[in-house]
Amino acid sequence: MQMVKRIVGGFFLSLLLLWLFAPKVELYYALEKQLKEKSILISNETISDTWYGLKIENADLSVDGAKIATISQLNFNIFFFYNTLKINDVKMDKSLSNMAPKEINSVNAVYSIINPLKIQLDANGSFGVMNGEVALLDRKVALLFPVTKEIKTIKKFLKKDKEKGWIYETSY
Repeated sequence: MQMVKRIVGGFFLSLLLLWLFAPKVELYYALEKQLKEKSILISNETISDTWYGLKIENADLSVDGAKIATISQLNFNIFFFYNTLKINDVKMDKSLSNMAPKEINSVNAVYSIINPLKIQLDANGSFGVMNGEVALLDRKVALLFPVTKEIKTIKKFLKKDKEKGWIYETSY
């Protein structure tokens, strides 16, 4: 019985130490390399390794060489069974003022082992409030805007639902 306790305890201690001392910054650079292959570039960022994730500050987001947005802060929290991404203060580039919301105050993305085929999304900004999900297996994105403010710029992409509000759906 003691031997089983030591083996199980050693296993969980190894997992805990692996989680705490994992090379999270190198994993971020691997992600950045994958994004670069799709012409998405994150630059000028300051990266900090935390005990349970990564903190990225003052990042510029570019797609196909055109600056899209400036992101004040990104927090990746990596817990094996419950992972979160929190993005704060996204300022869109002025050249996109007729296609995108001016600013996004916060975006929360949650991936949980309880529902492993979906990523839950919540956001608020100049457009109002947004709730949604990304269905990984079906490769679909569904966003619901129950409380809207300034949606003139994105209204052409949305469908009106009488009960729920405005809905955006797409496949990737």
